[in-house]
Amino acid sequence: MSNTTTASPTRQQAGRRIVCLLAATVAAVIVWLIAHSALDIDLKTKAQGGGDPQEVGLAMVIGATILIGLVAWGVVALLDRKSPKARTRWTVIASIVFVVSLFGPLGSGEGGSTKATLLCMHLVVALVLIPGYARTARKD
Repeated sequence: MSNTTTASPTRQQAGRRIVCLLAATVAAVIVWLIAHSALDIDLKTKAQGGGDPQEVGLAMVIGATILIGLVAWGVVALLDRKSPKARTRWTVIASIVFVVSLFGPLGSGEGGSTKATLLCMHLVVALVLIPGYARTARKD
C-alpha cells in the first residue's frame, strides 16, 4: 500500500498559477530595476487631466502585476469551467487584451525611455502569464 497522495487537478492548477503569477511579478520587477537603477530612467506617466506626472514606483509595478495576474486567473478559471475550448479561448482573449494594453504606455509614458520600459514590462508579464496560464487551462 502506498501512502503517497496526489493533489487534485484544481490544487495543481492553483499551485501552477501562483508560480506563474509570482514569475510574472518578478519579471516586471526585474525590468523596473534595470530601468530605474541600472539605466537611471525616470519612470513617469502623464497625469489624467493635465496634473503633475505620476512616478511609476516599485510598489505600483508589483501591485499592478499582481492585480492583472489575479484578474487573468479569474478569466482563465471561468473559461475552464464554462468553455469546452478554454485553452484556445484564453490564449486569444489574453493576447487581444495584451495588444490593447500597449496603448496605455504609448499614450501616457513621459518620454521614449519610459514608454519603452513600460512596453517591456507589459511584454514580460504577457510572456509569462499567457502561456503559463494556458498550460493550466483545460485542453481543447
